[in-house]
Amino acid sequence: MRAAFVTHAGGKIGGGHLYRCYALSQALEERGAEVSWALNAESEGLAASLGLRRVNLFDNPFEVKNITAAVDADVVVVDSYEPGESFFRDISTRHKLAAVSDFGGDVSENYASALINYSVGASDGLYSSRPSCRYLLGPRYALLRRDFWNMRSSDGGYVLFVPGAADVANAAETIIGWWREDLPELIIACGSLVSGEARNSLVREAGKSGNISVMPSPENFAEIMAGARIVICTASVTAYEALALRKRLAVFTVADNQLGLGERLEGIGAACNLGSWSGVTQNSIEAALAFEPDRDVLRNLVNPRGAVECAGELIGIDGVAPDEAR
Repeated sequence: MRAAFVTHAGGKIGGGHLYRCYALSQALEERGAEVSWALNAESEGLAASLGLRRVNLFDNPFEVKNITAAVDADVVVVDSYEPGESFFRDISTRHKLAAVSDFGGDVSENYASALINYSVGASDGLYSSRPSCRYLLGPRYALLRRDFWNMRSSDGGYVLFVPGAADVANAAETIIGWWREDLPELIIACGSLVSGEARNSLVREAGKSGNISVMPSPENFAEIMAGARIVICTASVTAYEALALRKRLAVFTVADNQLGLGERLEGIGAACNLGSWSGVTQNSIEAALAFEPDRDVLRNLVNPRGAVECAGELIGIDGVAPDEAR
């Protein structure tokens, strides 16, 4: 099976689309699939840091002429809110289409052979249930990277703060200014899309405190998260990683597509919802440190091997039985 991923990342977009595609690509490659990429030029550094191969870079990867010229694939996986209906229609006439989405009513549903929406609360009621489309809905299909598939959780006593790959809200700088000496140790995972100058500034400011450290793009991120007492992060794929590890969790939003997740997680007792970062205060951060989740809810909420489940389903839409593809 040959699978091509079409997605993007960058300072304004963040890295979530690319990270979840990366997770799915890892699972497909474990089943013997050959993977290629069509990405925007700005994502080149992130793609290199993930070790992606067979990467094609474009100013705009969401042009069919670019895809058809660059990739030879059985299945094309698209993860973006940018393409219009004509893009999905044209791709579906040339390849099997798998769409990754966060919302019901996405136009990609009309042309997809498989639709992945692993959001908490995603259900058949959001979609028209086309017989020719395979719907992979809910956190059973969470697209988490291989590092999380078998990771065990512990409690190292520290707080992990993850403001997103690009930290579009400059949240790391703000929380450094808020953090008091009497609070637990704070580790800030600085994303790969944050500029080198900004990273250096964060490291300098954190160094003025005795209980804050900044880790730029740590390679052992999964281990760091697994050892945290509580995770504070964007309502994004990072939140699902923390939920898979059954962590105490507080989430905030920096983009429109994140708005509903915090409310849903708070509604079921899985996380503390801080809302939009623009409204977060020092007091609300300190209050979040005392949050205790409903452990019964966390127990089976997110499948850490959701990417593996999705890979088996995508191999199926290519006409190859999952057992035969191993």
